[in-house]
Amino acid sequence: MEPAPDARVLVDRARAAQSSWGSRGVAERVATLEQLPQLLLGGIDCLADAIAAENGKPRAEALAHELVPAIALARHHLGAAVAALGPSRITSPTAPYRSAVRMHRPYGVVLAIAPWNLPFLIPFSQVLPALLAGNAVILKPSELTPRVAALLVEVIAACDLPADVLQLAVGDGALGAELVAAQPDRVLFTGSVGTGRTVMAAAARFPIPVGLELGGVDAAIVLEDADLEFTTSAVAWGATFNGGQACCSIERVLVHEDLHDAFLVRLRDKLQRIDIRRDLAPAIDERQRGTWQRHVEAARADGLTVSGGEPLPDRRYAPTVISGDGITNATVWQEETFGPVVAVTGFGGDDQAVALHNDTEYGLTASIFSADVARARALAQRLNAGSVAVNDVAATMYSTPELPWGGIGRSGFGRSHGVDALLDAAWVQVIDAPRGPAFGPKRPWWYPYGPELEDAMRALGAAVATARPATRLRGYARAGHLLLSMLGRQPKL
Repeated sequence: MEPAPDARVLVDRARAAQSSWGSRGVAERVATLEQLPQLLLGGIDCLADAIAAENGKPRAEALAHELVPAIALARHHLGAAVAALGPSRITSPTAPYRSAVRMHRPYGVVLAIAPWNLPFLIPFSQVLPALLAGNAVILKPSELTPRVAALLVEVIAACDLPADVLQLAVGDGALGAELVAAQPDRVLFTGSVGTGRTVMAAAARFPIPVGLELGGVDAAIVLEDADLEFTTSAVAWGATFNGGQACCSIERVLVHEDLHDAFLVRLRDKLQRIDIRRDLAPAIDERQRGTWQRHVEAARADGLTVSGGEPLPDRRYAPTVISGDGITNATVWQEETFGPVVAVTGFGGDDQAVALHNDTEYGLTASIFSADVARARALAQRLNAGSVAVNDVAATMYSTPELPWGGIGRSGFGRSHGVDALLDAAWVQVIDAPRGPAFGPKRPWWYPYGPELEDAMRALGAAVATARPATRLRGYARAGHLLLSMLGRQPKL
């Protein structure tokens, strides 16, 4: 393994390169990266092979969950960047003689720290909007998937990206800490809650603004009118795709008591029929699989019913369903397992389902299954989750580039995907200038103060407060008359 790069050197190089890249207009940056969707398409099989080999997931998942969504995300961001990041004019009736422009300015150097579970799509979703906003980016991938990250950098650099605008930093957590200490201008982190706290604490010393996408113990809510066949298939996939190693995997299922027993029977049967060697990704390493086993053994010790829960050859693990009285107090319900393990409990009504769902410090995604879509939409608005899917697995929303993605609580903050990702990659600057002559009369609210100014402010306040156009107009007229009458009566300082 090559020695870890010097963090300070990487940040200095990025800062030097960003000056020129950031000075380009957003339209020029879009033009530079315009061929990216086609380059991704041209290398799709090579990239899929690399993801499958290094991460271990089935090739079909590499294509469906990472590469095709990456192409769609590139096309969306390229099409939306100019409108989202370009200047916009702001007008205000309280200052009609001024003209303001809202600008989106790049932070400078963005450090993107990415995980191993979606080794292409997650860093791609960090890097691309940052580049389009005019930042230079240092990508620090998981040390478990460096080859995929290198290919990602290679395909973006093939767009004639200037040198050092995108750099790769391969190393473990110690390198990540050094990179934060080298004081980039923004840090994006996707990973565990514990590491996210460490990153945030390190960034707070300077301070550096951060965006965090952390874990989840995401839930599916199954109402009494749900289609049992459809819903059990959705949950079986949503709990186990990528070997359950996704922050948006279904880890908890809340099933209406009328369907609970039948749901359990059908779900267990479908999980048992998964072709584990062909379709189920292995644990990324033995440490990860050890977490699954500890959670399952704790459930057994608590007297819960465990179906599956067996280590298999080649770091694989039997898909597992856990149920029984008291499950909401179990480790598998309260903590993120991040594996092919799902906990199931029943509920009696919508209010109880909402209470059970929200009884967690996480809030990334949720799914609701019901024949009554309007009822499910209304229920979704009561859930503490950044993304809620009705009659689908919420994880599929990550593949839809127009939809902002992110959580609340221990699941982090900030948004990737959608226009929100582009806006999140820049800071807002407002430039306000006179509409007419460069210099006009001194402002009537400058020193010295007097009773006329107080009268004018009362009239202006009344105009701003009212919703009635006629009353508003009279208030502005009254305020304007008083302010104008003050000009020239007493010299301003």
